[in-house]
Amino acid sequence: MNTFAQYRESEMSSASPEKTVLMLFDGGIRFLKKAVSEVAENNIPEKAILIEKTAKIIEYLQSCLDLEKGGEIAENLERLYHYMLIRLTEANLRNDVAKMEQVIELLSTVREGWSGICNTGPSASVSTAGHQGQPYAAGAQQTKKLAIKV
Repeated sequence: MNTFAQYRESEMSSASPEKTVLMLFDGGIRFLKKAVSEVAENNIPEKAILIEKTAKIIEYLQSCLDLEKGGEIAENLERLYHYMLIRLTEANLRNDVAKMEQVIELLSTVREGWSGICNTGPSASVSTAGHQGQPYAAGAQQTKKLAIKV
């Protein structure tokens, strides 16, 4: 494991669950943007790896949804993640940049919303205390942290 990977692992393991979700969105967006550039360079094997990493992140986010406590928000996110995974599969099969860009936009929108829910900002700390209807299970990040390798 290189130094950067060790740093990322340390950062993920010490982050709050809310911050971890934001980091996962950032990673998925970053991987997918890189996949778009790999298509332009005709590096199809690397594009496939990057799309797979993004799909794993989306699957992980989907697995952390708390459908009971998250209510309608969690249900809508579940459907949206499913849609994104279908689009990624289609994009991967056809090297379809437009579908990759659509997923980037969707991930960015959900990330922005999550950031707003968590009240994050340059000087704000991430907190969900008092928030009702959080779509993600609070302990999910703790128990599944090592389940995803990106």
